[in-house]
Amino acid sequence: MQRSYPIGKLLFALLLAVSLFSFAGIADLPAQDFPTKPINLVIPSAAGGQADLMARLLTPMAPEAFGQPLVIQVRPGGGGAVGAELVYQAKPDGYTLAMGKANWSSILPALEGRSRGPEDMEAVCRINSAYTIYFVQASSPFNKFKDLIDYAKANPGKLSYGNSGVWSLTDLEWRWIEMKAGIKTRNVNHEGGGASILALLGGHIQVAAFSPAAGLPHVKGGKLRPLAFAGPKRHPDLPNIPTLIEEGYDTGLDGNWQGILAPKGTPRPVVEKLALGFKKITENKQAIEGMKKLGEEFGYLGSDEFAKYWRKDFQIYKDMAKMFKK
Repeated sequence: MQRSYPIGKLLFALLLAVSLFSFAGIADLPAQDFPTKPINLVIPSAAGGQADLMARLLTPMAPEAFGQPLVIQVRPGGGGAVGAELVYQAKPDGYTLAMGKANWSSILPALEGRSRGPEDMEAVCRINSAYTIYFVQASSPFNKFKDLIDYAKANPGKLSYGNSGVWSLTDLEWRWIEMKAGIKTRNVNHEGGGASILALLGGHIQVAAFSPAAGLPHVKGGKLRPLAFAGPKRHPDLPNIPTLIEEGYDTGLDGNWQGILAPKGTPRPVVEKLALGFKKITENKQAIEGMKKLGEEFGYLGSDEFAKYWRKDFQIYKDMAKMFKK
């Protein structure tokens, strides 16, 4: 027996199917066309620091990678929390991004519950993972890292060390060294790596740790002297400078990574397009040469890999909080 269906119901079902298909198509259009205007990249630290230098290296290649320029917006404050919050509250459309970094994307959320961590933002991609170098002025009496430690032991509270912010990687690493070496120093807080560099160059502090990108030009200029590298092996530009591990201080920390973050809820296709664009930049010969001149190299991770890496990094600092916040 052949069934018959009311024409009204058939028309309704047909219109519903067409509507759903059309809606899905419209929803995909923003991702297909993205980006159609400049992309803002917020730097949550002061100008002249590692994140700022890295961003300015990436921007010239952006038009080729994205078809649109990458516009840098420097928004320092709160150890990086101000800029992170700005991006967290932005419209999740892929046009406002943050330069994420261990300092304000793992450490502050893990230790103080402020700034924005892996549960608050979308991981787009990791750009690199950099390690700091410990510097003194070129005229300093300290020629080796051991000289610093010996002086600090003989003069409790007199050695002045400049970090790039409370609970920054450079702050935590130095606290760990103080604990390991049994010393007490004057640990001076600064608003970003750029500020600590200026303080060291100006003679306001005796030692500081910051990125190769920020410090090596001053070594070449004869103003700073490197004493130790915090990476797992010696820095290629400083083959005669020992690592912290060689000096007996293995902190177990995996450097101060930098990556691209987007507001929570940014559509997955947009995240993937952004990740692909930044991947193209990290494969650009001009960008690679630029990184070498900064004394660093790319360490790209795609969205999924970076998300896992970020969560693991966050947990390391959660565990470290128990050590320093008793």
